[in-house]
Amino acid sequence: MKKLTIAALITLGVGSMAYVAMADDHGGRHAPALEKLDLNQDGNISKDELSAHRADRFASSDTNGDGVVTKDEFAAFAEAQRAERMEKRQERRFARLDTNSDGVISAEEHDATAAKRMDRMFERVDTDGDGVISEAEREAAKEKMRERRGKRGMGRRG
Repeated sequence: MKKLTIAALITLGVGSMAYVAMADDHGGRHAPALEKLDLNQDGNISKDELSAHRADRFASSDTNGDGVVTKDEFAAFAEAQRAERMEKRQERRFARLDTNSDGVISAEEHDATAAKRMDRMFERVDTDGDGVISEAEREAAKEKMRERRGKRGMGRRG
């Protein structure tokens, strides 16, 4: 019984740490922001740091400070996180298109970036290099995309 209790506590502790780390960046293609958990920046994450981080996230979602999180507070917290991620994503996309970093995207910058992306895609699909994408090459490209989605656990949408 004692071994089972210890195993359960270890599992809960590791699971909590993974949850907190993934909650910041939502797992997937984003690496967990473990450095956010290392509050004293010593390269290690202590239980105290983990507890402090967890308490801070709870306090951030408890907007009226009454010690409980309502559905509305939870939804607002989740929406604020989503909005922050979207803003960062838009900033990265804008910076990629604004190739001369002047704070605006000219038609030339947009066209050049789009042309590079389209050229790379065309070259990947035009497997025989004849400058034309045949029906067979289109079908092969579709199948390759289906295989990639399947490997990533992404089913068909719809």
